[in-house]
Amino acid sequence: LNLPRPEVVPFRLTQNMVDVFGPTGTEGMYSGGLKTAMTTLRDNRDTLLSVLEPFLKDPVIDWKRHRAQQNNEAKNKHNSNNNNAPSGSKHHEIVEAKRSIKVIDERLKGVYNLRNPNHRKIRRKDGTNSVDQHDEMSHILPLSVEGQVNKMIQEATSSENLLQLYVGWMPWL
Repeated sequence: LNLPRPEVVPFRLTQNMVDVFGPTGTEGMYSGGLKTAMTTLRDNRDTLLSVLEPFLKDPVIDWKRHRAQQNNEAKNKHNSNNNNAPSGSKHHEIVEAKRSIKVIDERLKGVYNLRNPNHRKIRRKDGTNSVDQHDEMSHILPLSVEGQVNKMIQEATSSENLLQLYVGWMPWL
């Protein structure tokens, strides 16, 4: 999605929410529940994908309508004589839908492909790059269930990510 403030966390998990989990924090029942849910999703990956694939051809579902409109507006600015915009738009929507299903499939396989859209803009005061080599490899290599859950928790509790959230989410709570 092209949101004015893109989401940079897989789910909301602020420090106050972690405090509610008690002395075990995210390492207790919460992490166990996430691992069980992720295992179930991975075990039923084919079923989940077979449910999503009919949406590719469903004319009622308008995949990425906002993004397609933005792209069409940009194309029209560059080329006002484009007579193939409607068919190109439909093709673009199908490509976006297939890309979305591919991303979901990769996540179910353990590839952690959630990327902070602001990762190039982040400048740390200690002089180190905010994206380390281990983080780069996790976008390529599939993680175990435990690794994927730990990565999601790490991203959801990261102060750098929470600072970038939409203020309506109240990430300080």
